[in-house]
Amino acid sequence: MKKGLLLAGILAVMTGTAANAQRLHYGLKAALALTKITGAGLKENLAPGFQGGAFFEFDLSKDKKWGIQPELLFTQTSAKRGPDFASKYVTYHNTEGKDKISISAATIPLLVRYTPIPAITLNLGAQYTYMYFIDENLLKANRDAFKKSDVAAVAGAQVNVANVRFFARYALGLSNINDIPAPQYDWKSHQVTIGMGVAFK
Repeated sequence: MKKGLLLAGILAVMTGTAANAQRLHYGLKAALALTKITGAGLKENLAPGFQGGAFFEFDLSKDKKWGIQPELLFTQTSAKRGPDFASKYVTYHNTEGKDKISISAATIPLLVRYTPIPAITLNLGAQYTYMYFIDENLLKANRDAFKKSDVAAVAGAQVNVANVRFFARYALGLSNINDIPAPQYDWKSHQVTIGMGVAFK
């Protein structure tokens, strides 16, 4: 349901741009992604990764102070099994499971933009992440330990220099991405991204 609403919102924004092309800007961006997944059985350390993809900026007001910023990003990150994993998930844990967990995901932020002065933009919104590949064998019988979907709240700031954007952003996961049936412990994502983008229009 949340995924459908987010995608519908992005589609509505992009459909409306045909008649308002002068208000649309788009480009590519890349960032260092520092990710931490908190919860029982995992190491709560920031793991470096990569995030990159396309962004769109659509101005809602004539003075260009207010707008919408949807993005479509590829995210590569990782996590680690904690030393207490076996004691927390006694029934399900795989005694031969590896410590490192690699995650590849498609991330779709939908942000409100506020630009008080041309050089500075503030962002606030939400993002949906679909983890389409998770390399882990934490549980017996090849059972998945992670859910595929995550929804997060996002806040950040951006410095605009001509067509170049320098940005920093924090995403706080709102979903429990732990798919282990019992006992029920929450796993929540935290991500800091620092990077730059280039607008082609």
